[in-house]
Amino acid sequence: MDPFLIINLVLVGFLGAAALRWGAGPEKICAAALFAMTYGDPLYHLLVAQGPAYGTVDVGHLAQDSIVAAVYVGVALQANRVYPIWLAAFQLVSLLSHFAREVTDFFPKLAYGLMNYGPYYTTILILGLGIAAHARRRRRLGPYRSWRTSSRRSPVAGRRPLPNG
Repeated sequence: MDPFLIINLVLVGFLGAAALRWGAGPEKICAAALFAMTYGDPLYHLLVAQGPAYGTVDVGHLAQDSIVAAVYVGVALQANRVYPIWLAAFQLVSLLSHFAREVTDFFPKLAYGLMNYGPYYTTILILGLGIAAHARRRRRLGPYRSWRTSSRRSPVAGRRPLPNG
């Protein structure tokens, strides 16, 4: 078995357990997305009976990256945290690597591999730091909102609008 895969499975398992223990909603959702991608990838390769492909776009990885990017972007837009924005940004780099690979046949395989898998390791680090920051903030300040509240209400009907400028 690939040693990198074992390390990934262990790290993401620890992050999942840490999110369950010390995290709130955003941490649990982000950890679940990373967990599903990490543990789903070997299952995907087992089902399609092929290893990672760097010469062409791997449609299974494109689908995984798209789903995880959608989850991270959704959390980033609603969470009362900063780190999900970083998770979303790095996941979008990974997602865009598939399109960069498809645009040209001259896109080097190494560049595709680095652009596709490099952000994954960064997201592991960011999520770990995000869980730690949340736990530290919670110890220091006590419970706080996990999600942003909606914007201010519109002015009441019948009230005069504020003058412009």
